[in-house]
Formats: sequence, C-alpha cells, structure tokens
Amino acid sequence: MKENRACSTDMPIVTVENVTVRFPIGRTRTLTAVDSVTLSVRRGETFGLIGESGSGKSTLGRAVVCLQKPAEGNISHEGQDPYSMRPADLRRHRRQYQIIFQDPAAALDPRMTIIKSVREPLDAVGEGSVAERDALALEMMERAGLGPGFAKLYPHQLSGGQKQRACIARVLTLRPSLIVCDEAVAALDVSIQAEILNLLADLQHEFGLTYLFITHNIGVVEHISDTIAVMYLGQIIEIAPAEQLSQNYRHPYTEALLSAEPVALPSHLRPDRRIILEGELPSPMEPPSGCRFRTRCRYATTRCAAEMPALREIAPRHHAACHYAETFRDGQSPRAV
Repeated sequence: MKENRACSTDMPIVTVENVTVRFPIGRTRTLTAVDSVTLSVRRGETFGLIGESGSGKSTLGRAVVCLQKPAEGNISHEGQDPYSMRPADLRRHRRQYQIIFQDPAAALDPRMTIIKSVREPLDAVGEGSVAERDALALEMMERAGLGPGFAKLYPHQLSGGQKQRACIARVLTLRPSLIVCDEAVAALDVSIQAEILNLLADLQHEFGLTYLFITHNIGVVEHISDTIAVMYLGQIIEIAPAEQLSQNYRHPYTEALLSAEPVALPSHLRPDRRIILEGELPSPMEPPSGCRFRTRCRYATTRCAAEMPALREIAPRHHAACHYAETFRDGQSPRAV
C-alpha cells in the first residue's frame, strides 16, 4: 500500500485526543482497555496499529467507528464529534466509517446468501430499490474478486479468503472514507493474506480510501503502512512514519517486536538478534506503576518505576514514551538498579 503514499495529505480524517475506554468488571472494579490515547490519521494513508493481544488495539478501532463510546476524551471525524450527534444523524454519518472484522465466518450470517449479506448495509439504510441494491452489491463483489457465481452461495460454501472478500465487498457498498481493518488477515493462510493485502491496496487507490490497519504482525504492518503506532497495555508507546520506525525505533518494546520479525534465511545465517521478553503481559486491571513496560524491559531503572514517561517528540513526526529514548540504543541508559 505504500505506493499510495503520495495521495495522503496532512489533513486528518480522524483525530483521537486523550481517549480512555473502560469496561466494568463486577460491581466495583473497572478494566481500562484504552488509556489516554492521542493520535491522528491523515486522509489517504494507511495507519498501522500494532501490539500484543490485550493491548487495546481492537477497542480503540471500535471507538473510532463509534461502536464503543469512550469514557473520556474526544474523537473527531474531520472536525465533527460523532458522539454529540443525534442517533439519526449518527447513523447517516457512520456510513463513512466502517470496519472489517478479524473472523469473516463470524461476520457473515450462515442463513443468508452472499449477495444478501453484501446487500445488508444497503437494506439497513433503505436507499434505492431491491434491484438497485442487488446491482450495487454485485458490482462491489466483482471489485472484491467475487464473480456473480458467488451470489447465491452460502458462507459455508466459501473459503476463508473468499469470505473475507465478501466482508470487504459489504463494507464498500456504503462507499466509506475510512475503513478499520481489525486483524483482517490474521485468520488467513499466508498466501491468501498477500492476496487480500493486494486487494486492499488496489481498492485504496481506486476509491481513495483511508485505512486504520490493526494487527499483531510486524512484517505485515511494516509492508503496508505509511505511519505506525505501537500500543502496549492500553497506551501508545511509539508512533512514527513506517520507515523511520523500522530503522530508527526509540522504544525497547518496539525493538523487541522488530527483533521477532521472521527472516527468510537458513537458521545458521540468521542474525542472533531476537529479544525474548521475560514475564507475562501485566493485567490492565492492575498496571505497573510508572512505565507500563518496565516489568519486561531490560533497560528499566528505578526512575521507570517511579515516573510514567510522556509520549514526546524525538524527531519530526516521531514520538516515543521512554525516559531513555535518545540513548538506549547506544547502550548509554543505566541498567536496572
């Protein structure tokens, strides 16, 4: 998707400011899934959001498309606050902001034919005749790589990749401006992943789409993204242009993620650079004091336990939340004491 970089602009299509999302646990406890996140997605770009399972990526994506209301903070769609709209206005507005889910089988109703599933958003908004909706659904299926022969089939008759193409076609029927791809290729074989990624790139060029691409696969997000944000335990800990992040990362967690990227070489030729993070991901119910990554960080000091690092600018458009962002790669940061 990087070939579309020239179509992106500095005008954000989505702005997230200090957004926090909480879920009640029982009667007295809460889980903070997203904690004071700030970012902006420019029109026409592919914005990658990466992190471990449980880091809050999907919750943030759902908040961006108004499927999960934040407890605090603001989300702006090109200057408009969607959460302040009346329900009828929000339904019309949300056509521009859609989501593709991770599991295409769960996203499709097994009792509905593929054309009915693809047509479903058009039926919900009630525009045009049934024949016109069918024609548009067939057109979007064709754009997504599904010919008319798939129209009368049911989900169980399709492969995983074909089901995801149907989900993509369904989203396209509303002609959105931004699509959140929530682990959209995670459940697919590697060869099928490549096909879907190429399809998304073609559709981005054809329809001028903006993507918020959520994944745990560092190789995928490096390949397709213009900008990458790294999320850990509900917070953004580094954000930068894709090339700058991969070549000049400034957070130990990003370093560990990049070290885990598979290398297509025989074992005896692979560089010994894998960083094994010790310990388990802390519970978001009881996050560590100070820096949330400190319990697994080989560079952690007493300052990391006492003081939460701010997400600060290290270079133009490159921000990192680490007390030692400027020096840890040179081995100058003090070790844990």
